[in-house]
Amino acid sequence: MSEPAHEPEQLLASLLTDEEQAAAAEPPAEVGEDDVDALIDELEALANEGRRRLLGRKLMIDEDRLLSLVDRFRSAVPAEVRQAHRVLDEHDRIVAAAQAQAQRIIEERGLLDLVEAERRRVLEDADREADKIRSEADHYARNVLVELEERLAKLHASVRNGIAALGTDETSPSAGSEAP
Repeated sequence: MSEPAHEPEQLLASLLTDEEQAAAAEPPAEVGEDDVDALIDELEALANEGRRRLLGRKLMIDEDRLLSLVDRFRSAVPAEVRQAHRVLDEHDRIVAAAQAQAQRIIEERGLLDLVEAERRRVLEDADREADKIRSEADHYARNVLVELEERLAKLHASVRNGIAALGTDETSPSAGSEAP
């Protein structure tokens, strides 16, 4: 029998196929900051590569790979948290910008409403003023025409009186045309 200190390694070697031994010997590919999802996939692959012990629910896996994965998880989680904070900060910035824009639109809309109300008031005032000016102009024109009619009536009366006064005179052009 072999020595007890080497027994787990020999047992592992006997349980693993040649491909699994080659995969277990390879260090995992480092990709800068590890992605937590990729690390979880790698952990799952490690568990799938492990062998179940006889008569138990325990799994034998490569301890070095497991500890390496745990270390990579420790460094990746803060990176993921930092990334999440960056995403949340960007989200907050976008929401704040949207709220500011909405506030500007509301304020502009309020200003537009005020401008529209002022425009309507100015137009109503202008219409009232135009109606007043038209009414005054009509009144003035009527007074002028009435006064003119009175003058013309007086002038007409004077002309009649003049014609009547001259009517007895035989030197009128109509009387002279009747003479032979």
